[in-house]
Order: sequence, then structure tokens, then C-alpha cells
Amino acid sequence: MIDFKSIIAKNIVSIFNELNENELLEFIEVPKDKTMGDFALPCFKLAKNLKKSPQVIAEEIYSKLVDNLDKNFTKIENVGGYLNFFVKYLLTFPKQICYNSKNTIFDI
Repeated sequence: MIDFKSIIAKNIVSIFNELNENELLEFIEVPKDKTMGDFALPCFKLAKNLKKSPQVIAEEIYSKLVDNLDKNFTKIENVGGYLNFFVKYLLTFPKQICYNSKNTIFDI
């Protein structure tokens, strides 16, 4: 199984070393609306520590990650202070996905 949350957190920490990977892991969530990606980082939770608006934080992270996106993701979107991550699925037909307690995606 691939731990997508850890991949996201490690990529962000590699850019912003003042952030804590474990803290990011707690912030990364699975959006209720699947059109908003498979995983999302609400940058509102980082605003106080970084002393920047969520929109500025999201744009800074997005601009660094968009051209160096991990191979496990098809795209990243910056939407209103959120970063939305879309997982790359190897099959082109619909498949069933299940999220376990760590929000790691695996086939059922």
C-alpha cells in the first residue's frame, strides 16, 4: 500500500523545512467531495505558524510542487487556501477504492 499522506507531507517539508511532517500528516484530509481531489491540505491550519494568509501559503506550496509533482499524483490544485491532490490510478476503468484508518488508498 502507498501512504499518500506521507508522500504529500514529505514533499511539502522538503520545500518548507520550518514545517513539521507529523503535524502536516494530521492536517491532510480526504475531501468529502471527490471533485476536490483524493487528499486535501487546508492551509488555514498553517497560517498562524507561518504568519501568512492561507491563500499565500497554498500558492507558495503549489508553485513549488506543481512542476515537480510526485509520480503518484496526476495533478495538484490550489483552491481558496486548500491544496487538492489527485492520485494517479493505473487503470482507466472505474475501480473500487477503500480508505483505511491512515487514509491510505488500497483496492478492494
